[in-house]
This record gives sequence, structure tokens and C-alpha cells, in this order.
Amino acid sequence: MSLIAILGALLLEQIFPLSSYTRLRLSLRNAIEFIENALTSDSAKPWQIFWFITGGGALLAGLLGLIFQVIYPIVGLIFTLMVLYLTLGIRQFSHFFTKIRMALNANQGGEARAALSEWLHEEAEITGYRGSVVPEKLSDTEVIRQSLELALLSSLRYVFAGLFWFLLFALIGLGPAGVVFYRLADLVSRRWILRADGKRDNYTVYARKMMHWIEFLPARCAALIYAIVGNFEDAIHCWRTQAKKLRGLGETDASAVILTSGAGALNITLRDGVMVKNQMPMDEHEQALYGEVNADAEVTEDAQTVAGQIGVGNVPDTRTLQSAIGVFWRSMLFVLALLLMLTLSKLLG
Repeated sequence: MSLIAILGALLLEQIFPLSSYTRLRLSLRNAIEFIENALTSDSAKPWQIFWFITGGGALLAGLLGLIFQVIYPIVGLIFTLMVLYLTLGIRQFSHFFTKIRMALNANQGGEARAALSEWLHEEAEITGYRGSVVPEKLSDTEVIRQSLELALLSSLRYVFAGLFWFLLFALIGLGPAGVVFYRLADLVSRRWILRADGKRDNYTVYARKMMHWIEFLPARCAALIYAIVGNFEDAIHCWRTQAKKLRGLGETDASAVILTSGAGALNITLRDGVMVKNQMPMDEHEQALYGEVNADAEVTEDAQTVAGQIGVGNVPDTRTLQSAIGVFWRSMLFVLALLLMLTLSKLLG
């Protein structure tokens, strides 16, 4: 049932992409904002708000799925398929990536920057807060790098992490609850972190803490899959040697893992990094690029180290964008093939 629902949702999205999906996400964002404001007025703590929204949504989706499954299995399957259709999706980010790739292939850098700006704008609309990247000031190479970073992070948020939690909850017959739980947790945490604008408060601390554990296994599963279908040696090397340093510069654990492994799998350098001395503060320019260094993080025992580097290999170009599409689709085929084998072994065993 789970495999059929996943295949159906992915196929449905390819045939009928949700062009008005932003409106749906805006409605969800407004609902989250309403609940958050109502609970905040009652002096609720961050953990209470977080779990009321995520736990309540997951419980509702799980109960509805269970009721439909008991009443009539085909209705339960359709409900599960629709939940996946609305919460997962390659097209939620791939159409922007394709626009950028086609524009750069046609030597239309302005259109590529406009597409990247539109992509960043839509991501900001989800949470209601703007980022600091200004696409109009980026070179073509920087546009490619930014697009690849966004695509890697989006593949975790919109595909792999949601699938992980769906399959985990599906073991107890509550698949829809898992994917709804992750989608709500992702929206709430990103909203709090972006709202803080780099400052630390009780909301951002709790959001980072919870997403660290919620995305811990999904990020590593996705990183391993990218390594298997891409350049295995470089992916594992970058993951092992660069992720810790990246976390020390303020990146989340999941972002550090998925970016380093993805860059290694593609055999490219997403960020060049900067040379820094141990426990020495970076200047304002470096802080703007890489964030504030965590004073408690041990970067290296050497006198100097490259901080903030992501990946090894060539500087990405337009051909890399096509390679990234190939790696992503191979990773999806790998996941589906693995699920098919597990399903067949269960049926035949």
C-alpha cells in the first residue's frame, strides 16, 4: 500500500503539478500563525506551541487515514495518496531549477537570476520572512552554486525527509501522520529561525534542537543514497571531513550533511571556504558569508584550516546542473527499487 501511494503521488504530481501550491502553503502558514498567536497570548512556551501544531496535525491525519482504511481500504489508499501529493513533491522545486538551467544554457543570465529570485521569494512566502541573498548581484557561477545548494536542501525537505517519516509511521499503519508531522515541523521551525533574523531566542533554540533530531536520520539516509548513486568516495570524504566544520560555522546538522555529501557526489566545490586561525574570529565579510563561528566548536588542531568549504573538485557549471538532475533521479529510482524489493519480500515471505 505504501509503495502504491508513493508511486501514485509522484506520478500524479508529474501529470498535474500543483501550480497553486503556494496558495495552499500560504493558507497553512496563516493557520500556523493564527494558532501560534493564540497560544502565545496564553503565555504558552515554545515546546508547547511546537508540539500542539505538529502533534495535533499528525494526530488528525493519522486518525483520518486509519478511519478511512477501516471503512474501505481503497478510500484509505486514496487519502494517503492525496496527503503525499500535497506534502511531498519533486515539482515543488524542480521547475525553478529547470528554468535556471535552461536560461543559463541559452546564455540568458538575467532570466536565470530572475528565476532564482522567484524561487527564493516563494520559499520566503512559506514562512513570511525574507532571506539575505540578492540574486541580481550574483555572477552566473554563483547562481549555479546557489541553485545547487537550494536543490540539495529542497530534496531533503520536500522528498527524502517526508518519505522517511511516512515510511516510519507506516510501520504502525499511520503513514499520513508521519509526513504531516514532518511538514508542519519544517514550516514551524523555519518560520521561527527566519523570524529571529540571526538572533538566538527561546523559539530558535528549540526549533534548531527539534529539527536536529527530526532530520538526523533522514539527512544521513539521503546523504548515503547520494553517495551510492553518485561519486561514493568523494561524497563520504566530504561528509566526514567538512560537515563538522560547517556545523561549527552555524549551519544546521542536516544542512551540513546533505550539502557536503551532495557536493561530493557531484564532484564539485559548492563553497570555496576561507582560511582561518583556530578560535580566531572572522571579519565582517566572512561572518556575512559563513555565519558566526561557534566558539565551542573544535574546527581543527592545525594552525590554520579551510572553514566553510563544501565539496571537492571542479567549480560547477551548466553541465553540473544536468548532472545534478541525473543524480537526483537515480536516487529516486534507488529508493523506489528498494521499497519494491522490501514489498515483494514481504508478500512472498
